[in-house]
Amino acid sequence: MAVKKLKDGTWQVDVSFGFDPITGERIRTRPIAKTKKEALALEANLRKEYEDIRARNKNAVGFSTLTSYYLKTCKIDSKPNYFQNQEYLINKHIADYFKKSDLQKISHREIINYREHLIDLNTLSNKSINNIMATLSKIFDTAVHEEIIKANPCKNVKRLPLTRNKMKFWRPEEFKEFINLIPKDQVMFRTFYTLAFLTGLRSGEMLALQWNDIDKILKEIDVRKSCTWVKGEFIVTVPKTKNSIRRISVNEKLLKLLEYWKTQQKKLFEELGILHSDETYIFQYKDIPSRKDIFSRKIKYFCKDSNLEPIRLHDFRHSHVALLINQGEDYITIKERLGHGSVQTTIDVYGHLYPNKQKEMADKLDDLL
Repeated sequence: MAVKKLKDGTWQVDVSFGFDPITGERIRTRPIAKTKKEALALEANLRKEYEDIRARNKNAVGFSTLTSYYLKTCKIDSKPNYFQNQEYLINKHIADYFKKSDLQKISHREIINYREHLIDLNTLSNKSINNIMATLSKIFDTAVHEEIIKANPCKNVKRLPLTRNKMKFWRPEEFKEFINLIPKDQVMFRTFYTLAFLTGLRSGEMLALQWNDIDKILKEIDVRKSCTWVKGEFIVTVPKTKNSIRRISVNEKLLKLLEYWKTQQKKLFEELGILHSDETYIFQYKDIPSRKDIFSRKIKYFCKDSNLEPIRLHDFRHSHVALLINQGEDYITIKERLGHGSVQTTIDVYGHLYPNKQKEMADKLDDLL
């Protein structure tokens, strides 16, 4: 009972405002009034003041503050490069548009209008817009979790359709042509691209490899980490997913090439006065680990005086899969080698590279006639 009469004839108001989120103790107040009428009025005023304070606190949180809440959580829960990407995307595409917005009044229609604004820029692909909208939705999810708003206005906003670009990759003969374009004394680059083509490792996984990750007896590479550069700092993390932690079987010629590069790297380090050990990063050529940018740029550089069309660094991964498919490997083998989370992922990305089974079936029918 919120109002009750005491033995001395006065009236006590007993109002609870929930529980303290830290201590767990009930937040309550019990003022005294002379009459029941005054007590009821006091109770109503206390509840109104409490609701007004809650409303003011919610309205006091602007979009920039909400964004900072999201980024703080993102920095703790995510890999550094993902956090960096989110921070860039918000500052580049989201922050200015919503900086003066009233969070309580943003509806589904305002979100649709924002997406139309992104489309009208004519500078962003549908994939980029979908990524921006996904980040915006995460920001509003934070607002819901913080009890600033009741529902996420981004909910039920459909993703824009994607046009799948033709996947680029090199066939074995094109890769051999590329390797022959690299001067023989540039052993590190020849080794790096050969490893990429013959294993399908991600660039971050390759650059995080150390010599003690190679098992020469079992002829395997232990993939347990990935790396990135964030604001001038070299950061090593666990791979993309738990399935990315794997062991990759490698062929004898690749092992010999790696061993040859190791001897060349030792000589280079001696000249530079750098300590060389089994913990040295395999593709390090100076006193700090390498960035992937140089390996991306060099592809075009080596191809510039040839008729070979350059591909992206990530396309070496696609090239490896195309090679495996051409050799008749099944989805499960490819899934395990790439470190995909499921066979369905492998099928979704690379299924179109498999030979047309219907054509094979139709050709067999000729034998019946």
